[in-house]
Amino acid sequence: MLLVAARAGSFSAAAKQLFLTPSAVSQQIAALERDVGVALFERSRHGVRLTTAGQSLHRHAEAVANRLADAQIEIDSLVSGGSGRVVVGSFPTATAAFVAEGIARFRRVNPQVEVRLVDGEPSDSVLQLKMRELDLAVVFDLPSWPAYRSYEGREVAARDDIEIIHLCDDPFLVMLPIQHRLTSKTELDVVDLRGERITVSSGNSAPWGADLRRVCDEVGFEPLLDPMCSSYDFQAQQALVAAGFGLSLLPTLAAVNVRSDIILRPLRMGPARRVGVAFPAGAYRAPITKELVALLGDMAVEAVESFSHCEPAASGSA
Repeated sequence: MLLVAARAGSFSAAAKQLFLTPSAVSQQIAALERDVGVALFERSRHGVRLTTAGQSLHRHAEAVANRLADAQIEIDSLVSGGSGRVVVGSFPTATAAFVAEGIARFRRVNPQVEVRLVDGEPSDSVLQLKMRELDLAVVFDLPSWPAYRSYEGREVAARDDIEIIHLCDDPFLVMLPIQHRLTSKTELDVVDLRGERITVSSGNSAPWGADLRRVCDEVGFEPLLDPMCSSYDFQAQQALVAAGFGLSLLPTLAAVNVRSDIILRPLRMGPARRVGVAFPAGAYRAPITKELVALLGDMAVEAVESFSHCEPAASGSA
């Protein structure tokens, strides 16, 4: 109840999640506070938030709940043998490029295993891993942007809350309007971006802006980043490029669905996302998850290579 109330931000919201009345939640929290001898929540008309003592107990409560969840998973795995249930998180471009098909292949080989997919951005998945709502998650990070940081810049977990198994690198491609002068080149160097306006998200150029700045700085110039669009959707960024607002970057895994009025070009020595499978740190991993991770790893590499081996001149009609 402490964990749910802290996450919900009010006793009434916690009551809905727990199928109780707000009065019952309030009474149970009050009883807990009497047991520990200190107030755990600050109460106001806007809701509740943890006190310093409440934050301390919350950390221990999370650890206890997580260990119990891990114990249940391990026992279920032993009882079920080769069967069981796996809840997988993934981010949209990975889901479209290889995760959906990977899960389908896994289920054909392991029909006794129930697999559920939860699509969301990496920070969403990391938070759900921390709360043991997911068993594993396909995520990405960059040198300057960890998987546990939301696009708004909020860190939803600590570095040591998760462990990541690397699957593949996902290089960024340059999106160009179809009539742009750089389309005459089959591959671009970072220096080719000098003087070009580059559209980025307005949230501090998240998540790849800092890494683009770094590689541009290494060759001696500051990129012209234009944070004109608050959307992180690659379809929206493609529309901006096609409309002539500037160039932008697109991960290779997102190149499976590209407009006909833009051209993609590889960027030598450019930034790349690191795609991996994340687990809660120290959590029990059922044997069936190892098979799934191996399959996803093979398919991730295949997905990146399938575009890399395409003829660049045809990328505008991919």
